[in-house]
Parts: sequence; structure tokens; C-alpha cells
Amino acid sequence: MEVLTQSQIDDLLNSLTSGAMDIETVTEEATRKVKEYDFRSPKRFTKEQLKLVTSVYENYSRLLSSYLTGMLRLYVSVECVHIEEQRYSEFNNALPDSVMVGLGEMRYPGSSEENNTIIMDFSRPIAFAIIERLLGGTGDGLELDRDFTEIETSLMDSVFKGIFPQMADSWANYFEVDTVYRKLETNSRLMQAISSDETVVILILDCAIKDVTGTISICFPAVCLEEMLKKIDSQYMRNLRRINSAGDKERRELVMQYLSESELELRCVIGSTQVTLGDIMYLNVGDVLRLDKPITEPVDLNVGESVWFHGKIGVLRNKKAFQVLEVL
Repeated sequence: MEVLTQSQIDDLLNSLTSGAMDIETVTEEATRKVKEYDFRSPKRFTKEQLKLVTSVYENYSRLLSSYLTGMLRLYVSVECVHIEEQRYSEFNNALPDSVMVGLGEMRYPGSSEENNTIIMDFSRPIAFAIIERLLGGTGDGLELDRDFTEIETSLMDSVFKGIFPQMADSWANYFEVDTVYRKLETNSRLMQAISSDETVVILILDCAIKDVTGTISICFPAVCLEEMLKKIDSQYMRNLRRINSAGDKERRELVMQYLSESELELRCVIGSTQVTLGDIMYLNVGDVLRLDKPITEPVDLNVGESVWFHGKIGVLRNKKAFQVLEVL
């Protein structure tokens, strides 16, 4: 909900009073913003989760574009434009009778064989443009309203075998999965891969081959995606803890490296005594000061203002030296 300032409220009232703005127009605009919510099938994913899936398939779109461009020797543009949740029956009913659909599986550790189906549908203009190009055509596409022939399905079968593994590469940054192509379907009414009441996630990829435009739809069960997102979250937390522990170790080593290169003052304290300023002023060569330690006791070695070592002083190779006897 947007909160209006007082000046915006005044401008709106003035416009309605003067007739510059029609109250029916305002009512229609407000009504159009209302979106119905189906409480019988509540949304199962947050915006952040859908954004993560979208980023995965934006990467897949780039991989798919590169693969199709290399295969067709013709630039193919693929872009992920939409993601939504809906029932599988709605997705299946929206498909025409004659389709070019590849069925596959998304396998990962702990996955179940029942809820890991992937459905990829090529719209007819894109499918016929690919087939025409593979048969030596220009890739301008054909407007045909008929079923696919056995030769055409065989060609598209090889295309699906090449593009399904690309999907696993797009998930590699988040989670290790294996996407396997299973078979090709050309009749949407005979597909029984997913239960009609099951919630699915639909991704729409816009595809353009020269002047031919169409879509590539990817559908997979919400249960499969939920399991994957849970594993991604747990794996992310483990990696985060590992990264943090490795980072803490690096920081400690770096701090110790800087500390080890720091210069410190060492002072050897033989002993101490107290004298008056007058005594200091009258000191002469040969005078003796009595310290608070006997000559047999160890000498203190101070690092800054703290005593770190006990030892004894002497001479080594004609230089003054200190031998450590005890570390404090």
C-alpha cells in the first residue's frame, strides 16, 4: 500500500472537484490492481526462492542459446521471462493436442523417482524452425498446422538429448544435480507424467531464431523444487560455516604475520633503587648505587612495560647478550 503525502491528497481532491479526473477511471485503475488469490492452492515458494530459480534458468537460457547457435549455425536468442506456480492440469490444458515435448528426470542425492519429472515444451514455430534448419533450410520457419512426422520427431529427439544435460550445468553453482532425458512426446493428452492436481512450477523462455519467435516452457513438480531448495539451504549453511572458519583462520594468520613483523623494544632490567634528585645531581664517576637485587638472582627482560623473561646477562662474541632461563 502506498501512503500519499498531504500535497498529493490535495492535488487528487482538486482534480476530482474540477473534473480533470473521472472518479470511474480511478475506480477502474484501483480494481485492475486487485489480484485474486486461490486459498485452495496456496503459494509454496517465497519471492526469494523463485528469484533463485529464475537466476538458475537465466544461466540455462545463456547455455541453451550457445548450444542451439552452435548446432544450427545460426544465432538463437533465449531469455527467461516468467516463472509461476499453478496446477499441472492448467498447464496441460493450455497445451495444444500436437506438441513437441521432451520428458526427463532431475536426479540428486536423496531424490525420489516419483516427483522428479521435467517437462520441456517447444512451441510449434520454434520446433519447425529448428527442424527446417537441421534439414538444410534457412531457418525462416514454416507455418504448418499438422502433426510431426517420424523424421521430425527423430531430429527433435536428438536435440532434446543435447539440451537436457545443459540444465544440470546451470544448477552447478548451487547444487549438484543430474538431468537425464527420457523420451519425447507429441500428444499432450497422453502425457501422464505428473498428477493433474499436483502443483508445478512453470518457467517460460522466450526464443527467437531469425524472424521466428516462440517459447520454450519448462515444468517440474513443486515437491521436487522444495526438496532441492531445502538441500541448497542446508548446503549453503555448511559452506558458510566452512568459509567462515577458513576465513577466521586466515585472519588469525594474517594478524600474527603483521604482529611478528612489528618492532618491539626490549629492556634488560638488572635491578632498581630509589634516590633523591639531589643525589642524582651530585653523582660522579666511580660512585656506587645499591640495587634491590643480589647479584645471584636472575635479571628481568621487559617487552614494552611487561616482564616476559628471566635470565642472565653476559658477553657473546664481544657483544652484550642475554640468556633466557625462564619464560613467564
